[in-house]
Amino acid sequence: MDHLKKARIGFEAIGNTYPVAENVTREDLRVAGVPCGLFTPPGAGENDIVIYIHGGAFIYGAISSHAPLVSHIARAVERKVLVIDYRLAPEHPFPAGIEDCVAVITALGEQYPHATIGIIGDSAGGNLILATTLVLKETNGLKLQYIIVISPWVDLECKNASYERNKTVDIILARPYLIEAANMYASGWDLAAPILSPVNGDFRGLSPVLILCGTHEILQDDSMNLHQKLLHDGVMAELKLFEGALHVWPFMNIHTVASQTALADMAEFVNRSIVK
Repeated sequence: MDHLKKARIGFEAIGNTYPVAENVTREDLRVAGVPCGLFTPPGAGENDIVIYIHGGAFIYGAISSHAPLVSHIARAVERKVLVIDYRLAPEHPFPAGIEDCVAVITALGEQYPHATIGIIGDSAGGNLILATTLVLKETNGLKLQYIIVISPWVDLECKNASYERNKTVDIILARPYLIEAANMYASGWDLAAPILSPVNGDFRGLSPVLILCGTHEILQDDSMNLHQKLLHDGVMAELKLFEGALHVWPFMNIHTVASQTALADMAEFVNRSIVK
């Protein structure tokens, strides 16, 4: 576990290679008993809330690791962003993270019944977003107004062709690492189950989805297959591929052209998706 602790510190350092966006404030609080971080940019309205579910292969990540990225997203979309500090595996394997996300989203919906609530997440966070929406759908819970996933990891069987096709250009991820993380998280459950690999789920009736992905990711096919599945299920879904971009590229450097374009794409999608 000492190794995992050190790795988590290293992951947080990667996310803090650039500062938090200017004039964006952070407030730590609890929602439904779950630790969260609220990032508020200048001029943000009270009834517009974006939930953020961070990545980190289900075993890394926290509010602090994603604070810089989330602050820049908050400023770009001009809305408050609430980061869920969900429980991590292997200490808290499936379904703990999903339970935390469902609890927070449900509480927000009850506390702010007239608010516009959407959701953004990256990598494993994209998985948790889609798994959470499946649970909310099955339980007649809150319907989020839009969904944005950055480099989502939605097939925990790690079997897609892009693992081989992009393995020489992806300097961030490797299949053995993802297999190990998937097994830590799933803790013996069937990796193909839709709640663990949401690409296998039924998304009929889901709100609009934007998928952002780099072409140098071993997870590229996760995004492409998810896009096709969403379209098959009648969901309004868009896929934007960033040529030469690596896994969750805005997390590592927010100032590149690709990162700034991603921020603009997210802001445009949020504004277009909101039902007045």
